[in-house]
Amino acid sequence: MHPLPRSLDPVSGESLVSYLLRLGHRLGLSPLHLIRAAGWTEHAYPNHFPGSLLLDLPRPQAEAFARLTKQTAGEVSALTLAQWRDRYPPITRSMPSRRLMRPDAWLFVGSPRYCPSCLAGDGTPAQQLHGGPWHKLWHLPVVFTCVEHQTYLEADCPHCGQPHDTPGHLIQRANDHTLHPAQCRWTIDTQTQKRKSRACGGRLDQPLAPLADDRPQPEADILRFQQTLLARLAPQNPATDASEYFTDLRLAAALVSTTWPQGWHLFDTDAADLIDSYSRKLHRDTGRARYQRLRDAPPRDAIACGALLVAADRLLSRDDLPELLSDFVLAAFKDRPSRTPWALVFDRHEDACSERLRQAAEPVTRSFRRVNGSRGIRAPLRTVYRPEYIPAFLEPDWYQRHLADCAGSASKIVRRTAAVRLVQWAMGGSQDDAATFLGITSAQAHFAARSDTRRWLRAGCEPVEFDRALRALAAELQTPRQPPTDYRRRRQALLDWTLSLDIWNTLISDLPRSPYSTRSDSGDRKRQAASVYVWTLVTRGEHHFAPRPLEATQLPEVRRQWALQRNTTWFQLARPDPIGHYADLRQALAKYAQQLARDIDSGAGPAGEGASQGHSETHAQ
Repeated sequence: MHPLPRSLDPVSGESLVSYLLRLGHRLGLSPLHLIRAAGWTEHAYPNHFPGSLLLDLPRPQAEAFARLTKQTAGEVSALTLAQWRDRYPPITRSMPSRRLMRPDAWLFVGSPRYCPSCLAGDGTPAQQLHGGPWHKLWHLPVVFTCVEHQTYLEADCPHCGQPHDTPGHLIQRANDHTLHPAQCRWTIDTQTQKRKSRACGGRLDQPLAPLADDRPQPEADILRFQQTLLARLAPQNPATDASEYFTDLRLAAALVSTTWPQGWHLFDTDAADLIDSYSRKLHRDTGRARYQRLRDAPPRDAIACGALLVAADRLLSRDDLPELLSDFVLAAFKDRPSRTPWALVFDRHEDACSERLRQAAEPVTRSFRRVNGSRGIRAPLRTVYRPEYIPAFLEPDWYQRHLADCAGSASKIVRRTAAVRLVQWAMGGSQDDAATFLGITSAQAHFAARSDTRRWLRAGCEPVEFDRALRALAAELQTPRQPPTDYRRRRQALLDWTLSLDIWNTLISDLPRSPYSTRSDSGDRKRQAASVYVWTLVTRGEHHFAPRPLEATQLPEVRRQWALQRNTTWFQLARPDPIGHYADLRQALAKYAQQLARDIDSGAGPAGEGASQGHSETHAQ
């Protein structure tokens, strides 16, 4: 491979596409001819080459093109978008894993927007002949104005109206060497039979006069916002912060467009009309696969795109972001908010967004960070408390101080779910994993975000308020006022436990005698119920999930009879105002539970107790 007889110095900020067009125009060669001359045969398709060349160039390809054009490999690599790959996630997401690639929706790979004044050049001899550069920044949807010329970028050709939102090849008509770099290369239909197709050829560096007068110009606040976006791409700003912000901006823009018109108040009238038109276009599309892609795609129209991004930035800057997200999603999608269009978009990008947005979105998505990208495993949040410090049925004091005001009529569900969520935050995994850790294994206690949300809304419990209150409780648990209780140790110690016959007889022998009680009142059925009551006091669990080893040893018909009387006996023990015999029994059981809890916490355990102890009866009592 020999160097070209003549070359061309690249312009600062110029893209690889722009350089190929301008160099080819100087030499009378097509862009396709140039990359074949560089030896990029694996990239040269019959009539085009892929967009991956714009994203990054492997070292051998960069060096080969550098030799061909008399540049350095660094200068050639600077023509790609690689410098922003750590700051702008769509670039990395578009890197091909195979020969054919589909670029991310937040990259305009084959049809960037453009500034006519920039394409007209700066008046130097080279740009007078070959036009000004197509800037790399124009491939990023977050760049919608030309700050230098204080104008919105153009989205399509004013002559043929293309590209019509259709993704194209990196360079249209890549084998055509007759077109000026500032001419439209999109193919149009011809009126003759002799030629199959021809390029539009309209000049993009010469705006049509009637359109120029009517086109709105960006106001000062739009230009300032554009400058802040450009600053995030600059190397002096942290790459991680920029990457998370652009992901947040993308998700906020998707929220506005998919829940429209919930975000109408974030726009002025003209901008709202533009977003309304864009949103209607999204929702008109009935093809599921295409709708999934378009839902997360920014508007090609630069004015509409700028308005949408400004609104998204305003949404992200709100102090009440969790409430705002809830208002958007729950108002637009009353049913199954965790499966809304926006929740599906969020699920694809949650690993790349900021922790602030992730926490704000959790109440309406029930989504937790994945471990190493795995869909089946969720990582724990940043907590100091340990999962074993959480009881299966939230401590009454914790509930009253933090959650009672937002529970509505769903107090039982809220206490149970709060415990599960606190454990999930500490250990990761799914809500069902956390429930199993807590010993909540009943099929009736299956945790599903969509059913939880619907149930809470009916009961007057607001999910966002619940989430805020629960996070306040989690913060309190980070610095406990006294040594925390290991509830998991207590549950394990009482896993197959019941009051032994000796201890049971001792407890009931000290009770005052009642003229209404009989010998049958102290049988095995009541001993099992009393054991469950002690278990709930020690473990802070729900009686539904308590072990019943004594009941399990009975004959099937006896178990059925016990089950029928279970709720009645439990009500007498647990009612707020127990009377007579049950008041005395409950006092004795509570005193015994305190001692049993101390024994377990000290490591002694419930010595000499278990379901294997002798039974006084084998029939239903």
